[in-house]
Amino acid sequence: MPKRHRSDDAGDRRSRSSCRRCPPQRHLYVVLDDWSRGYSIYKLDVDGSGGGDPDDADLYLRAERLPEPPVFRLEMPVKVRGRFALFAAVGTRIFAMDYSDENRDAPVLVYDTATGALAVGPATPAELQYLPKLVAAGDRWLYALDRKASGGGDHLMADGAGAARDGRAGCWRRDWGSIRDAALGGGRAPDCHAAHPDGRTVFFSVHGRGTFSLDNRTEEWARHGEWTLPFRGQAELDAWVGLRWVDGDDAAGQGLVCSCDVVPPDPDDGDGREPAWKVAEVVEADGERTVAVKLARMGGGVFCLVERRRRRGAHDDGDGRCLLYATTFRLRYGKDGELRAAERRARCYAVHKRSHKFEWQAFGI
Repeated sequence: MPKRHRSDDAGDRRSRSSCRRCPPQRHLYVVLDDWSRGYSIYKLDVDGSGGGDPDDADLYLRAERLPEPPVFRLEMPVKVRGRFALFAAVGTRIFAMDYSDENRDAPVLVYDTATGALAVGPATPAELQYLPKLVAAGDRWLYALDRKASGGGDHLMADGAGAARDGRAGCWRRDWGSIRDAALGGGRAPDCHAAHPDGRTVFFSVHGRGTFSLDNRTEEWARHGEWTLPFRGQAELDAWVGLRWVDGDDAAGQGLVCSCDVVPPDPDDGDGREPAWKVAEVVEADGERTVAVKLARMGGGVFCLVERRRRRGAHDDGDGRCLLYATTFRLRYGKDGELRAAERRARCYAVHKRSHKFEWQAFGI
């Protein structure tokens, strides 16, 4: 038997040490209402081998089935008037809010993708009205925004050790006041938001009013200017990358992503000017078939653009059958400084939906 050299042992130790330092692989988690008794959460490996060219018009012919069984199912009546399920992801956890007009203080369920554990979280703030909107900011903060300014106000939950200023992690709080009352002047919820890398500051923009930030430790607001962040919905932490905001319901703009410079949390550290940003086209959205898009951060500079499309030749998806296109990509700068999507790979999944009102979700965890 050949002798084992010291260099071999050292190499193995370095390899094991390197593996311990490697971040865990992220997966795409998709939430759908494809179950007759409620909702399903699927775990997809979209960053592995395989996939095709996102520009291939025949990719739908190789549509895959979602893995069975789902990693989690939430049983909930889906056709009860005034009752909705809302989902958001913070860190490794997926939060599910069972909201109904008659039972507004139902507990929030928390599914931990890292351990597979299911926990009963704090009750939904009873003051919330008019179908609240769950907004995740970074890996620590979860907001529940009332969709009407005349509702019960906005609430914040701090998730994780050290996230809450007073140690109340995992509890809702409203003592800092409604976002709209405190800074945005009332009337509408923020159009987009982005968490700052400092782990405590969150930026909000409302088109026509400007951009503000909230320090969740000191509960202090700051105004940064009349400009607005160029995103739609949530921007991810990787240098603030998000879906490009387009005026109106422009399906042609749904395949665009935007990369924006991070704004200093203290307005005095900047000059108040709009941060620089650039746009890249990830996919050429099909104006007739693309219904909605989501963006998920997969880690290591990789993102996933998820589209829900109608089946080819279908004028609507009234029968519930549709397609999910998941395109992974990296952002690169060309020789002339232009932003472009590189290393694109796409997968297509045949899925089923039951309600036009349910807002499906896609998370990178």
